Amino acid sequence: MIRFSRDRVQRIAAALRAARARRPRRGVDRRNAPVPDGMVPLRVATWNVHSCVGLDARFAPDRVAQVIRDLDVDLIGLQEVGWHHRGEAGMDQFAFLERNTGLKAYAGPTKHSERAHYGNALLTRLPVRSMETMDISVGKREPRGAIDAVLEIEGRAVRVIVAHLGLDPWERAKQVGDIVERVAKQPELPTLFMGDLNEWTPSSPRLRHLAASFVDVANPRSFHARMPTLRLDRIYVTGGLQIPAFEVVRSVLTRRASDHLPVRATLAVP
Repeated sequence: MIRFSRDRVQRIAAALRAARARRPRRGVDRRNAPVPDGMVPLRVATWNVHSCVGLDARFAPDRVAQVIRDLDVDLIGLQEVGWHHRGEAGMDQFAFLERNTGLKAYAGPTKHSERAHYGNALLTRLPVRSMETMDISVGKREPRGAIDAVLEIEGRAVRVIVAHLGLDPWERAKQVGDIVERVAKQPELPTLFMGDLNEWTPSSPRLRHLAASFVDVANPRSFHARMPTLRLDRIYVTGGLQIPAFEVVRSVLTRRASDHLPVRATLAVP
């Protein structure tokens, strides 16, 4: 039997603690660090609003607008905005949320009908230099899209991509590849990518692809709103951006307003 001195045992224990502290932590649900000196804070959020139909089966866009106001962010990316077998047919949810949040709404519909539009939205109080939509649909799967916008923050251009990825792994692999390729064409442009990625397996090849292309991610458990266990809603950054703080926003209102909880983060912009 090998015996170690107390001093050596203490040194080994200290080394193990230090190694654990250095090890990247998976599944962190919250981060709360200050914005580094010399950088500008940017408050952002992503949220799948489930066509403004809550877990009580009530169509309540006013409730969704209240949550967005309470989040108090500079910009928010939304998914499942509009009528799609849920909500009130014919109502322009994009315009409603703009009127009732004080934020300018930029619509990125993926489905159009005579009764309403449906898709992604970017709401922001910041100046928008440019905005275009991406069609990331794959084959005959449900139409999917993304918003690709360049905003101005303290005179600096920052790219924001808001997306809602598909339900099948092979579909998401193509969509992730398209987004990564698009970002790689302008590596000098600070980029924020966020949305409902429909990915929940930590070892997912799609998430590994994103991790290799973006420097940091905010990915707390956000689904299902009643008992959040899956990390579907994510915020990625690259190009000099940092994420000193993030959280999932869980309150009486957010647990009822949608089947997803909003994910909020404070970014640091050079």
